[in-house]
Amino acid sequence: MDLDIHGLMSLSAHARHRLLADRLHARRLWAYEDIFAAAFAEAVGLVYVRREQHLDARRFVELTFIDLITRPGDLVALCRRIPDRELRLVVVEEYVRHPLVAHDILAAMGASGEVYRELPRGGWTEVPMHLYASTRLAAAEPGRRFDLHELVPFGTVHDRSAARSVLRSALEGDQLTDEARAFVLAPGGAEIPEPTLCEGERVRVVLNEHNRTAHCGTIRAKVWHYRDRCWYFFLRTDSGRKVAKRYAATDLVRSGVAGPGGEQGDQQAGSEE
Repeated sequence: MDLDIHGLMSLSAHARHRLLADRLHARRLWAYEDIFAAAFAEAVGLVYVRREQHLDARRFVELTFIDLITRPGDLVALCRRIPDRELRLVVVEEYVRHPLVAHDILAAMGASGEVYRELPRGGWTEVPMHLYASTRLAAAEPGRRFDLHELVPFGTVHDRSAARSVLRSALEGDQLTDEARAFVLAPGGAEIPEPTLCEGERVRVVLNEHNRTAHCGTIRAKVWHYRDRCWYFFLRTDSGRKVAKRYAATDLVRSGVAGPGGEQGDQQAGSEE
């Protein structure tokens, strides 16, 4: 049976997923982002909420996981169309623990600001966090040493077990900078909170006695400061210029955030403490 892209959603759920269980049809539909996302959201509802024994819907979900998602942003885009937070969490958990999902995609999730900004938190963070750090350590040139933000770019507290594992490996391999090593070995160990801002977020600088130049742009990088025990952020302006100055979270407000009534406003980034 041929796939009628534009008539697909008028079919019954069973007929729709019978078609999409075929890899060729699923790949054709992938080019139509909105229609694909709606069909996927319906399929995961059948599989994980209603728990129907719908083999075609399950096969469509697995084809999406294994063949069609090729970067973290693909998973984020699909999850945006799933209205229920708990179902989004189930989908992410199933994805990261699927035995046939490519490890390079999971490792990339460990450093993706989009992933940590948009997907609901849960036990799934252990997998990308561990794979990202382990991949960096294994691929490092001899003598390469890492700061902590290079291995755990979203802090340690959201999965302390994974953080302990990767930092123990880095210690044993002498792959931490002197500052990072001292911080990890200090009483209490490495407790790094999640940064309140992620790469790609739009912000503007709060003008005060410390900040006299107005900047609007996006977060381009973040670093953990051992002595100050906080995250600092670096910006790229809307014109594309990199700002050399580093900013604390309290120096920045998110810009372009929808406020009450749907108006665009600013939102204080706050502090990591």
